[in-house]
Amino acid sequence: MKTKTRTIVSIFIAFTIILSAMITFGAYAQKKSGKIKIGTYDSRTIIFAWSRTDLLKQYLVRLRQKSDSAEKVHDTARIKELSVGAMSFQHLLHLMIFSTGSVASFMKVIKDKLPQLAKTEGVSIIVSKWELNYSDPSFEVIDLTKQVAALFQPKENIDKMAADIAGQPPVPIEDFGIETDMLDGYCKRFDEK
Repeated sequence: MKTKTRTIVSIFIAFTIILSAMITFGAYAQKKSGKIKIGTYDSRTIIFAWSRTDLLKQYLVRLRQKSDSAEKVHDTARIKELSVGAMSFQHLLHLMIFSTGSVASFMKVIKDKLPQLAKTEGVSIIVSKWELNYSDPSFEVIDLTKQVAALFQPKENIDKMAADIAGQPPVPIEDFGIETDMLDGYCKRFDEK
């Protein structure tokens, strides 16, 4: 009877130790998986992906239609306005693809797809890596550039160019001026200096 009691007590103690270890391990694993994850993307690749969709083409077609209409009625003021707008837009695109210019206005195209991507990737936030100035070391930062770019459904494979973009440091935005050939073209077209 003593042996049977000892065996039962030993089994009970072993079971208690195992159960205690399982609870402790479960709490540790739960705490570890509760780490906040931030998804980031390289905005240069994102604007490149956007430019490989029909959206850029549609913008350019609308601009061409407006220019043609203004030229048809010889509306010089409107032609200048549209030219400055086109030049400004090109400059903004260059700031985005060669530097760290914000792509926030282009992200609205995929805004409805971001919650599912966040859920799939287990992140709480998705933000440009250039806009993430600091994160607590306990946060995990995950690069989602490729996944975010894919949401735009570019018409061609952008992987090689995306790798080239990622391999180059961005031009500091404060060093990025208007290209002289763009300005010269405008001046030549409108006989201005």
